Amino acid sequence: MQHPLLKNRFAIPIYMAFWAFFATLLFIIGWYFEGRTLYDSAVNAFSFSFPLLVLGACIWFVVVYTSIENLGIWGFLLHHLTAGLIIVGIWISAAYQLRVVFFGEASEGLDYIIPVHWQIFMAFGIYDYIVIVYYLVMYYRNFQDKLVHESELKELVKEAELTALKSQINPHFLFNSLNSVSSLTLSKPELSRDMLVKLSTYLRYSLAQNLKELNNLSNELSNIRLYMEIEKIRFGDRLQLDFDLSSDCEKLKIPNLILQPLYENAIKYGVHESLEPVCVLTKCSFENDSLKINISNNFDPESVPPKGNGIGLQNIQERLSLIYGRIDLMRIVKSKNHFSVNLEFPQNL
Repeated sequence: MQHPLLKNRFAIPIYMAFWAFFATLLFIIGWYFEGRTLYDSAVNAFSFSFPLLVLGACIWFVVVYTSIENLGIWGFLLHHLTAGLIIVGIWISAAYQLRVVFFGEASEGLDYIIPVHWQIFMAFGIYDYIVIVYYLVMYYRNFQDKLVHESELKELVKEAELTALKSQINPHFLFNSLNSVSSLTLSKPELSRDMLVKLSTYLRYSLAQNLKELNNLSNELSNIRLYMEIEKIRFGDRLQLDFDLSSDCEKLKIPNLILQPLYENAIKYGVHESLEPVCVLTKCSFENDSLKINISNNFDPESVPPKGNGIGLQNIQERLSLIYGRIDLMRIVKSKNHFSVNLEFPQNL
């Protein structure tokens, strides 16, 4: 784990500021409270504080390799007691040698201002304080790493769920389309061939979108038109299309293939079960930073609706919830002979 003084560009200035505060505090004790000269107070303050400047940074390596989870409570305390004795011993000895070597033995030492036993007590107190600060830094880092890891894990789960949802769409559509081809093979073979060509073009587009989550509305609607042309081969004039789009909507983003189940439902529950023409109307508008799409169709209220698994609408609701983090982006309105789905796609992701 990287040393916290090297992790942040402000760490070293903050560390130096705390050291300067400690040295200044020692100077004030000697000069103001003990009445020593400025020189002797400065000598004692510098001699005692300078070793801390180095040792304080070194204590990090004691902390990072001493874990209560690995050593247990007694091993943890023994390690820190041993390390504390060594560091305090080095500190007091270094302070004395520094004063003697650089300022001479004649200068009044810190031990005359603060007795040696109080020096040791102070050094242990500062050691404990630094250890606590380092542990707080380490646990904060671990907490941040855990949050990042959980966020990445949620993204992986989200991608897996989206992949699973999208994997439901293509087989669902393919099953419906192959049924349509099968019904035309004997009655209208030339139309079935045309339908297969368009189906292959559509599937190439669908497969190409699996690697992307969002796509332009214009691309999605172009593919929807291709799908509806496939179905129009089968149903003829019974299927009518109407697109009412504002010009500022085409480049807006929506999840790829998310509209597909709605048009499949319009075919399955509207056109397939009706003898009269069924109009599938698509309206798009851009309001309040959101793309709003309404897809509606009429249907025969006297017809018996075919049984389904409900994959389409449930799939859309789950994908919207996963991508946008909201559950209020789809609204279904059903009347006696009219079915409508209102979708909202926020553009401020």
